[in-house]
Amino acid sequence: MKTPLIVCGAALMLAAGSLRADILFGPVNNPNNGHDYYLLTPNTWTNSEAEKLGGTLAIIKNADEENWIFSTFASQGHANRVLWIGLHRKYPGGPFEWVNGQSTNSTYMDWCATQPDNCGGSEDKGDIWTPNNGWNDARNEEQNYGVVEIPVDLRNKAFTEMEKSLVGTWYQTGRPDQICYIAQTENRLFAIPYDGRGGILVSDGPGVVIPRWNVKGEIVKDTILWSDGTWWSRKVTNDAGNNYPYPYIRTMPF
Repeated sequence: MKTPLIVCGAALMLAAGSLRADILFGPVNNPNNGHDYYLLTPNTWTNSEAEKLGGTLAIIKNADEENWIFSTFASQGHANRVLWIGLHRKYPGGPFEWVNGQSTNSTYMDWCATQPDNCGGSEDKGDIWTPNNGWNDARNEEQNYGVVEIPVDLRNKAFTEMEKSLVGTWYQTGRPDQICYIAQTENRLFAIPYDGRGGILVSDGPGVVIPRWNVKGEIVKDTILWSDGTWWSRKVTNDAGNNYPYPYIRTMPF
């Protein structure tokens, strides 16, 4: 079965060396709250928060959420990962609050002993500090892993079943070392190539197309054929790039 897939202008830049953090892996669904989470490559808090993916750096409402985040992204074979979460001071020396504006005084708190201490007067961002699995205040320029949270009501907004089925991991030319992703934001899908050339906007809501530079494709079973001559597969192909049965992509009309 062939399904046309129309994509258009680059809207989410994840180029290597860019300011924004890249996706390390995800989405991973937390069955306790239904939210999806992504782990980002090490970067500053600001650059990790700017990534967003339609959500925010994680907002932790209770101990179960914190323990799930810690066990999923920090402790399994990576005991030294420090995780940026959505805590910050809006001004130097001010109180900490979540990125959605909630004060930590009215929500769940789990600061490590003696924290936050605002060492040097410049620690205005929050992280989960390992191995203590508690919160710590840190300087923005520290290079930590960001954890982005996407609530279920944003994840499911305005998508068809076909669009939602595209979300996940793909492999360019079937190669295991060229992992690509289709990620879902508030009301968009982004195809993110392995080489960081930029996010390709797959969907901008029902019937909405923003023609900038056009990349078109079609779905053939578990493969996306792109009009730039590349193809992505759901599975790793043993002879990737050599004997694939679709050497020429057919450009689909809008």
